[in-house]
Amino acid sequence: MIETVLAAHDGSTAADAVLPASALLARLFLAPVVVVRVLETMRPFYDPMRGEVVWLSPEESRLDVAAEEFLAEQLAVLEQLGLPARAVVRLGRAEEELVAEATRWPAPVLVVASHGRGGLGRAVLGSIADRVLRTAPCPVLVVRVGGAPLERLEHVLVPLDGSERAERALPYACALAERAQARMTLVRVAETYREVLLEWRGRPIAAAAQEMVRQLEQEALAYLEDVRTRVPGHLDVRIQMLSGEPKRELVAAVERERPDLVVLTTRGRGGMTRWLLGSVTERLVTATRVPLFVVPSETTDERPL
Repeated sequence: MIETVLAAHDGSTAADAVLPASALLARLFLAPVVVVRVLETMRPFYDPMRGEVVWLSPEESRLDVAAEEFLAEQLAVLEQLGLPARAVVRLGRAEEELVAEATRWPAPVLVVASHGRGGLGRAVLGSIADRVLRTAPCPVLVVRVGGAPLERLEHVLVPLDGSERAERALPYACALAERAQARMTLVRVAETYREVLLEWRGRPIAAAAQEMVRQLEQEALAYLEDVRTRVPGHLDVRIQMLSGEPKRELVAAVERERPDLVVLTTRGRGGMTRWLLGSVTERLVTATRVPLFVVPSETTDERPL
């Protein structure tokens, strides 16, 4: 399922957060690591070959770069972890080149780093990671700068919304849990917004509305029970039905459960970017420090559970 680990690095210390996460995936799937650096035009960078700061201009966009020497520090870190790696340097727009590089490798996962809200570094999130998540043909693992390094995997949390699109994260979640011998928690939020409905201006809502809330919660729980029956029986799988507003409840669940990894799709129910940035994924990135393994919801490589 994962045959290549692409570690996106921009040369900054913050981007080093991708290295332990990339090493973990490489060990779990016995996959090679490729460290990818994109040099953008009209941005300065230090060229170790020349020993000076260099600018690339649109008129002179080509540069003879020895990738292994350019990324020597990152390769050394991975080698210390027992994982010899390759290096690739590309020229152009970061998000475009990262996606293009992903198409060159078999069954890749792209590992990027995010600062979350505010300082969205060149290592990734912000406009670059947003576009990478929207266009990448492969899963993208987003790790948080400043958070605990993703060096082990003991608990995987999978948010679901009842749609087939959201369930496309399940094969990856199962593979990760199986190889790491981790437990897995399936979560669905019954969109009852009960915190609003049950006490509107301090007054209990009508019995009919309360019955609607109970029905939505029962449907969410039945759905999770059904999904659990479709997950390989040797996995340690738990279910958790939540009730309320999805973003708030999922953030609270992540803070409470403290999983090592959240696995979800770029799109869930409704087609548009329901799970993507601007919704649940963005909220998890900005409000928690949990790494996110984001699976494209539209793929030609369908794998059953």
